[in-house]
Amino acid sequence: MKKQNHSIETLKQAIENLNDLLIISHVLPDGDNVGSVIAMALWLESAGKRVTAVINGEMPPYYRFLEGADRLVPPDAVEHRPYEGVLCLDMSDKERGGRVWERVGGEPTLINIDHHVSNEGFGDYNFVWSDASSTAEIVTFLLTEWGVPLTRAIAEALYTGIVTDSGSFTYPSTSPRTMRMAALLLEEKPRLEAIRENVLENVTFKRKKLLAAVLERAELSCGGRLCHAAIDHDAIAALGATGPDFENIIDHLIGITGVEYAVFFREMEKDRVKVGFRGRGGNDVTVAASRFGGGGHKAAAGCSFTGSLEDAVKEILAVVRAGLEAN
Repeated sequence: MKKQNHSIETLKQAIENLNDLLIISHVLPDGDNVGSVIAMALWLESAGKRVTAVINGEMPPYYRFLEGADRLVPPDAVEHRPYEGVLCLDMSDKERGGRVWERVGGEPTLINIDHHVSNEGFGDYNFVWSDASSTAEIVTFLLTEWGVPLTRAIAEALYTGIVTDSGSFTYPSTSPRTMRMAALLLEEKPRLEAIRENVLENVTFKRKKLLAAVLERAELSCGGRLCHAAIDHDAIAALGATGPDFENIIDHLIGITGVEYAVFFREMEKDRVKVGFRGRGGNDVTVAASRFGGGGHKAAAGCSFTGSLEDAVKEILAVVRAGLEAN
């Protein structure tokens, strides 16, 4: 059963009572995650808090232009000690914090701010809006409600988060509130040209080669309604591809004419497969993702599969196809 959200004022008071905070991103961080962590870290530091902000994986190079990105530290650099509070941003569940938790001592207050529909409210204090376009949208709302001055650096980080997680304001989760929050951020004059060039336009040759390899492996089924692709660890190693290179790869599968459901399988290592799901036309991809211990949003979800790449493809596609055939 999902926990009730705490009020805006209760959440604010909880954060104000904490002076030593660890802010963590989920594993395989994306633009929404990075932008939200940077924005909260900049605000809390300006409020005189002791802040350790974590990038839970390799920093995607296209977000390094953001002011404050260089102060995010990897999990191995986090001090192994007690913390008063841990602020979890854009994490559908506590486990998405990965190995960072191994370095957290004591019994810190957990604050959970997120927009995933599968989030059950794992924090001591929770603020989860599953209808929000992004966690960055929620953070923008909270900061403005709390009367926090939005600097250009904070606005730039949050605007980047909203742009990336809303599909440049085109995904169904984009709402009038999304646009109002974006308008507030635009008043602080974030560098739109820098966001466009770094996030939307500049793609490394390696990422292009990876996309070519994925599309070469793509297959259609269910009368063209389902597209899937699977890439093994050896092929990934040969390309030199790493975590950030895979961001948005699946969008090229769901973007094919007639495709309503896309699944992308990436073999991380032996017997461990990362699986991404995308849907449109009313298909709820969390149904299949949750069958394998994952979650996310109706149109975008993910899970991890323990077993071979071949077994992952066989078992997961059987569930997906059954669901499509039932519709």
